[in-house]
Amino acid sequence: MHRIGENVYKKTVVSSLPTRTPFSFTLSPPLHNTKKHKMDCGIFNAFFRKRHTHGRTHTKDEVQHTAPQVSDIESERQENSQGYGESGRKYHNRPDVAYILPDDERENDRVHLQHWLMKETFGGNFSAPVAEMLDKGIIVQDSGCGPGTWTLEMATDFPRSTFIGTDVSARFPEAIKPSNCQFQVHNLLNQGVLPENHFGYIHQRFLILAILEKDWESVIKEHVRTLAPGGWLECMELPVYRAHNSGPKYEVLSSAFNAVCKIKGLDAKIPDHLEELFKRAGLVNIGIREADGPMNEETQYGRAAWEDFREALTALKPFVVKANPELQDDEKFQQLMQDCLKEFIELGTAQIFYRIWGQKPLES
Repeated sequence: MHRIGENVYKKTVVSSLPTRTPFSFTLSPPLHNTKKHKMDCGIFNAFFRKRHTHGRTHTKDEVQHTAPQVSDIESERQENSQGYGESGRKYHNRPDVAYILPDDERENDRVHLQHWLMKETFGGNFSAPVAEMLDKGIIVQDSGCGPGTWTLEMATDFPRSTFIGTDVSARFPEAIKPSNCQFQVHNLLNQGVLPENHFGYIHQRFLILAILEKDWESVIKEHVRTLAPGGWLECMELPVYRAHNSGPKYEVLSSAFNAVCKIKGLDAKIPDHLEELFKRAGLVNIGIREADGPMNEETQYGRAAWEDFREALTALKPFVVKANPELQDDEKFQQLMQDCLKEFIELGTAQIFYRIWGQKPLES
C-alpha cells in the first residue's frame, strides 16, 4: 500500500542564464514521513469552523498599490449567479469561462478539503524557494484562488506579506480575513489588466479544467509579465491520466475524463507540458516535484482523498456521461464509484500530484 507522499520525485532544471537569488530555502520533510507524526483530525474539519485571523495593517495608499482594482465584486457575483443547474448543482454559464466544475458551496467544501490534503501530501503549502521572501514581505497573487483557503492560511502564516486572491467567481470571503489578505474578481484570460513586474510570488493550482489548451501558453506568459524580476511562479496540477497501481475501473474514469477534456478543448495532459511552457516564457531555475496521494478507507488521509476524488467525479458527471453514456444511469454510476474504491484498496492505487516552479530572471 502506498504511503502519503511516497515516491516523491524531485527535479531541478537550472538555466545557464544567471540569477542572483538573495535567499536560500530548504523544504522541510513532509510531516507524514516522520515516525511520530499523527494526522490532526481537525485539519479536515477546519473549514467548517470560522477562523479568527490577523495580520499587519496596511495604509490606504499601500492597499491601493498592492491590490489592483480589477472589477466590482458584487456585480461579478450577480453575473455568476446566472449559472445553470445540473442535478441540483450550479455551474458557470458564461462564454468567457471554460471551468466545468461547479460554482457552489458544495464545491467550496470539496476545495477546502483538497487544500488540507495537498498540504499533507507535500508537507507544506508551497515548494518554490520563497519562504525567506515571504517572511520579509512581498506581494503574492493566488491565481484562481476559489474560496481562498490557501490565500487565507498563507496570509496568516506570513503577516509581513500581502496576499491577493483572484478568481473568475466571487467565491471567497469578503469580511472574515486577515488584514494582509485581499480578494479580487478577475478572469486570468483578461490579460494586461494586472500591473507589470508586480508580484514576488504567483501561486496557481488545479486549473486543468479551467484553462483551454490554446490559452495555457498565454496564461503562463501573462504571469511572467506580472512577476517582479527575481519572483517565482508555482503551478500545481493533477495528471489524472496516470496513477500508481491503477486498475481497469480507474481507467474507465480516466478515459472518460480525457474524453471530456477533448470535447471541451481542455488539455488533460497539461502537467506534461508545463516545463516546456515555463522555459518558453523565460523562467529559469525550474524545479519539479511529484508526490503520491493514496485513496482508501484504512487511514484518515485515504478516506479524505477518496472523498475528494468521489466528489469531483460526481460533480463532473453531467460531462462524463456525454463521453460515456452508459454512466447516465445513477445506479450504474454509483456502482462504478464503489467498484473503484474496492479496486483502490486492493491495488493500493495512489493519485500523482505535480508541482512545478520557476523564477523570472533579475535581468528581465
